[in-house]
Amino acid sequence: MYQLRPKDISQDVINSRGEEILDTEVLIKMDTLEAIVAGFSFFDTDVRNIYDNLKSKDKTINIIFVNSKLVYGLDHILGILKIINEEDQRNIKSNVKNVEIEFLLRICYTNQIKYALKSNFGDSKNKTFVVVLISKPESKLRNTLGFLSSFGIEDSNLIRPDITKKNYILDYFFKDKFKGNSHMLLNNEEKYLKFLIEKAAISLN
Repeated sequence: MYQLRPKDISQDVINSRGEEILDTEVLIKMDTLEAIVAGFSFFDTDVRNIYDNLKSKDKTINIIFVNSKLVYGLDHILGILKIINEEDQRNIKSNVKNVEIEFLLRICYTNQIKYALKSNFGDSKNKTFVVVLISKPESKLRNTLGFLSSFGIEDSNLIRPDITKKNYILDYFFKDKFKGNSHMLLNNEEKYLKFLIEKAAISLN
C-alpha cells in the first residue's frame, strides 16, 4: 500500500480537506465519501478483465483505473475527489451520473468520454495504474483491495509526482495552450498542481 511521505501531502492539506491517513494505507474520508488509493503494476494488460472480476464480487464499489502517467501525486487524486465530494454535499446535479466516468473525465480535463477513455487506456501495453476504490463501509474497500492484489504488485512509486509525469501531462493535455511558456508551470510545484485541479474542476462545464 502507498505509504504517505511529507513531500507528497502536508498536514495542512490533510486538515483542510478532511482526510484521515491510517497506518500505511491511504484511506481518504470526506463526509460520506470514503476511498482507498493504491498504485499497481499488473501482471496483465487487460484491466477490463480485472475490473469485471472486482465488480462480480461487489457491484456497489466504484473502481477507477488511472494510467499512472496521468497521476501527479496523491494531492492530485485528493483534489479531484474533493471536487466530486463537494458536488455531492451541495447537491449539484451533474450530467455524468457514474462516479467512475466522472473521475476519468476530470483527470483527463475533458467532458468527452471517448477522449478520456483514449487518453487513459490508449496504450494497450500499459500495465501500471493507480487504482481508486470508492465505497462505504471501509471494510468493503479493504476486501476489494485484498482481492485486487492477486492481479498485480503494489507499487507506491506509481502515485508519486516526478518530472516525467509533469512533462507528459503538460504535453498531452495542454501543449497548444502554453507552447513556449510551459516553464512557468514546470518550475513551480504548487502552481502546477493548482492548475491541474482547477482544470479538473471546470472540465465538465
